[in-house]
Amino acid sequence: MVDVAEILERGRAHNTQIRVDTAALVPVANHRLEGEPHPEQLDADELFLACACALGDKTAIAAFEKRYFPAIAAALSRLALGRDEVAEIEQILRMRLFVVDPEHGPYPRVVGYAGEGRLGGLVRVAAVRAGLNLLRDRGKLDAAASEDLEDVPIARDNPELAKLKAQQRKAFKAAFEQGVATLSSRERNLLELTFLKRMSIDKLGALYGVHRATAARWVTSARENLTRAIHKILSTQLAVPPAELDNLLPLVESQLELSLERMLRATAG
Repeated sequence: MVDVAEILERGRAHNTQIRVDTAALVPVANHRLEGEPHPEQLDADELFLACACALGDKTAIAAFEKRYFPAIAAALSRLALGRDEVAEIEQILRMRLFVVDPEHGPYPRVVGYAGEGRLGGLVRVAAVRAGLNLLRDRGKLDAAASEDLEDVPIARDNPELAKLKAQQRKAFKAAFEQGVATLSSRERNLLELTFLKRMSIDKLGALYGVHRATAARWVTSARENLTRAIHKILSTQLAVPPAELDNLLPLVESQLELSLERMLRATAG
């Protein structure tokens, strides 16, 4: 039997400034670990910090923002956004990460994301996605055409990235299509149910007869397999330096849901 308190105490060793009692964190951690096959392998530091943030501890939230929020400005520097708009996106992410949404369970979403060492990347991608949504809402990005990287406005002080984006748009689109083709039948079905049918994790778990945590892992794994395939295809096909390719990958990841929906819908049935 897994000692949840012991895992949390290991996490506390990396977050000594946070004073939340372990007993208060245990129910939150139990919710995250339910159905997890190897909880002892999770990142205890991330888990502890996320659980404390989920309880609204101000010190924990400040520590989280100090650790992960610098990536937001860096990611959004590629888009044509002003300082006020970047601040607005940061606030949007605070709401999504730290405020309970009843449709996603009894605790804030930050809990479900924690423990796999990917929080930094998730914050970065979520920031770019929020930035694209903001541009779309304000008429700076055509909603009907936003699945194409060519339509994403790039900051004027980044001409190299703008040139690369324009030159390689077709290659990125083809890479998405080829990447989807590499998925297994179950992975494709999971993504179709998630992105086309908008099925919740709870309903997905019930459909497959597995715990919601298992269903969530399956969907995450399918997305990660697709992302890895896309990256591999791009690195093989594009004759550009890796550093330049890396500049566009956050945009690619942020557009993953839109591109998946478009491709899956086109081939459904």
